[in-house]
Amino acid sequence: MAYNFKTVVSCLLFLTSFYCNAQDDEKKETVFITQSDPGDKAVPEFYFGQLSLSTPLRGNPYRDEIRADYAARGEEYKPTVLDYVLPNGLSAHIGFGVHYKSWIGFSTNTGIDWIATEKIVAAPVYGSIFFTPQIWEETNLYLQGGYGYSFALGRGDLSGAYQKYRLGLIFDNTGSIFLDVSMSNFPLHELEKVGAISLGVAITNFGL
Repeated sequence: MAYNFKTVVSCLLFLTSFYCNAQDDEKKETVFITQSDPGDKAVPEFYFGQLSLSTPLRGNPYRDEIRADYAARGEEYKPTVLDYVLPNGLSAHIGFGVHYKSWIGFSTNTGIDWIATEKIVAAPVYGSIFFTPQIWEETNLYLQGGYGYSFALGRGDLSGAYQKYRLGLIFDNTGSIFLDVSMSNFPLHELEKVGAISLGVAITNFGL
């Protein structure tokens, strides 16, 4: 009887020891799984880049002639956008800077502006600030103002102060359409300043 009692006690002690060891292993494993790795933390994104393409616009000087031609042929005149404005060159700009949560930022920019009727190609270098207040879901207003210096290419030392103002819409903080007003403060032909109103598109990457 004593032998059986000792056997039962030994078995109970063995099972208790095994259970405690299993609990310790499980606790250690749980701690290991839930422990966070500092290397997995997301790095804040402060830098952005932007590429924009636009075309300067000018009034169509042949609008009255087109209308008269339709009248002479006895056809109904249905005006289109190109009857009022025409492309007048090409502009390409690139900029890099810093931003705060994609709604305010500062950048340095440069590019090439070609205005066909004025026969001028200029390279502006300027700093700018932008704001993107949200107006609809995934759609933000895009406001930008820039100031710097513009250099006329192939025209000696012709250069002057440069201003640029942009109004547009940016979608999903990536693609945007805009209207630009720019001005270079140097004389050309009979003009005291060279300016343009441009329509364009841009791609912005806020995750550099």
